[in-house]
Amino acid sequence: MTAIPNKVCITDLKNNVGKEVTLAGWLYNSRSSGKLQFLILRDGTGLCQCVVEKGKIPDELFDKLGHLGQESSLTITGTIRAEQRSVGGYELAVTGGEIISPAIDHPITPKSHGVDFLLKNRHLHLRSQRQWCIGKIRHTVIDAIRRFFNDNGFTLIDTPILTTIAGEDTQSLFEVDYFGQPLHLTQTGQLYLESAAMSFGKVYCFGPTFRAEKSKTRRHLTEFWMVEPEVAFADLNSLLELAENFVSFIVAQVLQNNKSQLETLGVNIPALEKIKPPFYRLTYTEVGNILTSQKAQDFLAAQLADFQKQKEQMETRIAELEKQSASGKLKQWQQDKIAAELIDLRSEIVEVNTKIENNPKHAKLAAEFQWGKDLGGSDETIISQMHDKPVFVTHYPKEAKAFYMKTDRSSD
Repeated sequence: MTAIPNKVCITDLKNNVGKEVTLAGWLYNSRSSGKLQFLILRDGTGLCQCVVEKGKIPDELFDKLGHLGQESSLTITGTIRAEQRSVGGYELAVTGGEIISPAIDHPITPKSHGVDFLLKNRHLHLRSQRQWCIGKIRHTVIDAIRRFFNDNGFTLIDTPILTTIAGEDTQSLFEVDYFGQPLHLTQTGQLYLESAAMSFGKVYCFGPTFRAEKSKTRRHLTEFWMVEPEVAFADLNSLLELAENFVSFIVAQVLQNNKSQLETLGVNIPALEKIKPPFYRLTYTEVGNILTSQKAQDFLAAQLADFQKQKEQMETRIAELEKQSASGKLKQWQQDKIAAELIDLRSEIVEVNTKIENNPKHAKLAAEFQWGKDLGGSDETIISQMHDKPVFVTHYPKEAKAFYMKTDRSSD
C-alpha cells in the first residue's frame, strides 16, 4: 500500500485541531440522519466520530459510505475539531475518503453471543471495544511490572518452561513427551530463582505457567502469566514494602495511561486511586477477631441489601429498555444501542445474583471461623471488602502453613 498523505493516529487528534488530516482504520459503527452520516472509525489507538455531510463530498462516495458494513477498512480525510459530545472529545468533518475493502455480515453484532461463539471468532472479537480496552490495560500492566523491577535493581531470569520439578501439587502437572522422556510444563520459576538470587541478589522471572486443574472457576487457570521476585537478605518488613510499592506503581501507571479504558469498562476508579502505601497490616489473630465480630456480620448484611437494591434497579432498567425496543418507533442505531446495553445489564445481573447467593455463605463461614486453620477464599473476600485498599496478613499459626514458611523468632 502506498503512503497516505497527512495520516495521523486518532490518539494524536488533540495535536491537530483545525488541520486537515487523514485517518486510516476500520468502521466501528455508523448511523445516518438524512443528509448527515456519523461514522465511528477505529484505528487501534482509539475511536473518532467522522461527520459526513451530503454535498461536501461526491454523491457516489456519500452513498457508498452510507451502505458500508461494520469492520470495512477505509481512509477518511477531513478537518479536526474539538467536540466534547463526541467519543474522545474530537471529531472529523469529512471532506473525502477512500474505501479500501468493504466488509459484509460482520458476525459480532450488538446482541448476546455465547462464550463458545466468541472463542471461535476470537480474531474478530479482539476488535470489540471491551477487548481492546482490556488489551491496552494489560499492555500497561506488563510494561509497569518490568519497569518497576528493572528500575529497582532486579535482574530478569528466564526460567525454563519445560522442567523436571514440581513447585506445587504434583497432581496439577502437565506432562509432555520430550523425545521419549517425561517432562512437565512449569508451574513456577521459584525454585530456579532461589538459586539465581544467590548470584544476583535481587531477581525476578515473568512468563507463562501451567496448572492441570480441570476446574473452570476464576480461581483456577490452566495457563497464566506470573511474575515472581526473589530477594536475598530481606526481612518481612522489607518484603511488605516491596510488595506495596510494586502494586501501587502498577496501579498508578494504569490510572495515568488508561483512564478512558477503565471508564469504558466501568471500573471503580476512586477505589483504585486509594491504592497507595502503606497498605493495612493485620496479624492472623486480628483477622480472626474481625471475622467473628458483629461488625463483620453487620457489614455483610448491609452488603446483601445493597446487592439486592442493585438487582432491582437493573431489572427495572431492563424492563424499560425492552419496552422501548418493542415500540417499533426506534431507528436501527437506537435499537443497536439498546441491545448493547441489555447485554451488559444481563451480564451484570448474573454477577449480582452470584454475590447474593454467596453472601450468606460468607457470613456463616466468618461466624464459624476457628483459630488455627488457614484462611479460606471466603475469609479473604470479607477482609478485603472491609478495607479500602490491600491488606497484608502476617503471623499465621505454624500449623496453618507449609513447612518451608519462615518461623517468626522475634518473641522467642
